[in-house]
Amino acid sequence: MICGLFAAAEAPRPDKIILWEAHRGGGGGYEMPESCCLSFEYGWLHGGRPEADVNLTKDGVMVSLHDSNLNRIGRNLPEQFRDKPISEITWAELQTIDIGWDAYPNQHVPSMEMLFKRLQQFPDRHMIIDYKTASLEQLAELIHRYGVGRQLTLASWNRQLLREMKKLVPEIRTKHWLGGSVKDIMDEFHVDQKENFEGITEVQLHLNKLDHAKALGTWRYELPRDFAAEALAVTLKADVLLQVLPWEFEQADIAAILDVGIRSFAVDYPHKFTQSCAVYFGGTWQ
Repeated sequence: MICGLFAAAEAPRPDKIILWEAHRGGGGGYEMPESCCLSFEYGWLHGGRPEADVNLTKDGVMVSLHDSNLNRIGRNLPEQFRDKPISEITWAELQTIDIGWDAYPNQHVPSMEMLFKRLQQFPDRHMIIDYKTASLEQLAELIHRYGVGRQLTLASWNRQLLREMKKLVPEIRTKHWLGGSVKDIMDEFHVDQKENFEGITEVQLHLNKLDHAKALGTWRYELPRDFAAEALAVTLKADVLLQVLPWEFEQADIAAILDVGIRSFAVDYPHKFTQSCAVYFGGTWQ
């Protein structure tokens, strides 16, 4: 399996996973600590696109951090930083806070500049930017400074923001993620379709809750299989990449999604995901 660029309005090669995403800084916070240098390397080495959630420190440094504070991921978090928004913490203070695990200590939140420098060193790598608080202009300036626009995908629920970023950085990929209720997801997708996916190169569907009462090997997600298949046909015709986010999965669930023809994913468990794909594609050899 190779992570490759989606460049034509045709079905992907059956054995090829395309531009898949390693959620929350590469490790998802499950297989590895999230949003640190170690986790980004973990996502890249598994062939995925690690996700950086862009937030701004008190002194204006853009950093990759999913939450608005460090309560959830801070290791032995000092009391003065508990409940404190990242916007009230300086870059220097942030570098004193360990976000690793006992098994992987001394991990720290990276700046977007650090991540872009790493991309610059490895032109074949790609990364997701989940937009949070930094200004688009500030982000675009840093992207241009390091010349990494073609290695990035900006993700947001806000389609107008994606279009604005496309104007600032024309070569960047854009992903419209669709969450909420099943109706919300379907309605938003149909708006994208009606607008001919203007300014959007990827669409991500949240598959929502997995029904553990259903048998393994069947479609167990709340978002209907028929809708996922319809969305795939529509996006292929429009030369737009369709991605799905299965919050939970077993190997049989990944197989059920692959059977539809979908080849792009966002996952919290990169190793478990790549193993599941290996089992699926290994079974197709003749």
